Amino acid sequence: MNLSHEIVKIHEKMTNQIEAIQTQTQEWQKATMSKLEEKQQEWEQLTGNFRDMKMEIQNICETLRMQTLGKNNHNQLIEENISTTHTERNSSTIEELSDNGQLDQHNGTEQRQHAENNARQVLSNERIAQTAHTIIIPPSSSIPTFSGSIMESPHQFLVRVKEYTETINHWNEQLLLNGISQFLRGTALEWYCQLRVSNRRPQTWAEFKVIFLNQFNSPIRRA
Repeated sequence: MNLSHEIVKIHEKMTNQIEAIQTQTQEWQKATMSKLEEKQQEWEQLTGNFRDMKMEIQNICETLRMQTLGKNNHNQLIEENISTTHTERNSSTIEELSDNGQLDQHNGTEQRQHAENNARQVLSNERIAQTAHTIIIPPSSSIPTFSGSIMESPHQFLVRVKEYTETINHWNEQLLLNGISQFLRGTALEWYCQLRVSNRRPQTWAEFKVIFLNQFNSPIRRA
């Protein structure tokens, strides 16, 4: 009787322990699944933000390209119209003088030359005025870019992009910091977008150079 009672007690104890283990396992599984779903949502949000930011950068670049193309076409059309107008005026002036018989051959040649010189001078002045307001767009091959490859020098990129934006865009360091993503490609652009998304974007150009070199000029990366 005592042995049977002990067996029952042991069985109940083991049953309770098994149930407790099962309960703890279920709770652990629920907590793990909850955390996994939370991390999955965070990752999807991060991916979406990165995709939106990349699309925004592409739209900005396309807008700038279209604006530049439109200005170049407009300036070319103005130059062609000016050249055509002055040529027609000069031809009309010479024909009128010849028809009226007011000039002999010597005077006609002298005034024709004078009219042509005036036309050239006016056209030259107008071209100079247009050039002063024309945006100089350098060839794409001269634009410094950095993709994060181990074959690239981050130090050289920082020097080149600063000189380029000072010369071509007349940017100061703050404007360069705000527009640096235009010169980043591949891994480097993804790294910069991660900084923006995680609110760790540097506030000064000096701070950007430090974290940029820490990321792409570390001994581990060079090895």
